[in-house]
Amino acid sequence: MKFSHLIIATSVAALGSTAASAQTTPANATYVNGANSANTGTASSSASATFSVRGRVDEACILGAGGDLDNINFGRFGIYADASSTVENAFTSVGPRNAHTRTNLAGCNTASSITITKNGGANGMANDDAVTGGYDSGQFQANLPYTVLARYAAVDQGVVGIPSVTNQLTLGTADTTATKNHGAWKAAPAFRIDVPVPAKALVAGTYRDTVRVELAAL
Repeated sequence: MKFSHLIIATSVAALGSTAASAQTTPANATYVNGANSANTGTASSSASATFSVRGRVDEACILGAGGDLDNINFGRFGIYADASSTVENAFTSVGPRNAHTRTNLAGCNTASSITITKNGGANGMANDDAVTGGYDSGQFQANLPYTVLARYAAVDQGVVGIPSVTNQLTLGTADTTATKNHGAWKAAPAFRIDVPVPAKALVAGTYRDTVRVELAAL
């Protein structure tokens, strides 16, 4: 009897353990560790970047083939040299003269100035031989004042547009130099020289002067 009692007691204990297990089993569950939940950097559905493109063009000015303009030779200045002339008209100029020179190319690829200078200034073309021989300065003169007119197409400085050919720069008989500023330009300019009738008779000899044309980047 004692042996049987032990067996039964053991069986009851096992049944009690099974019942307890059925009552404490947990439901389904999810666990997320938030320690690494944030992005490093900014997440975006698109991306873009920029880079620059650059280069350089040097400033340059051009004036004529080899930097020279053709010389102007008026040849003979006509005077009243016949015996029928009055004292007032004798040896005076028959009339005004004009001529021009032009170049195949001039201009600058940047804002620039053009300056025209008459070496003789208001005196104009001078007859240096007259000083050696001497003359009556009340009746004669040994100089020929003249004007310079530059004609070409160029925009004024600060202007963007399409220029037309026009008279850009003028030096009167009393002027020594004149300057004008332009934007980038290129053209085939012409330079006209006008010699008005002088006030007095002309001393024989050769009359000379030099005109300087200068382009310079600003």
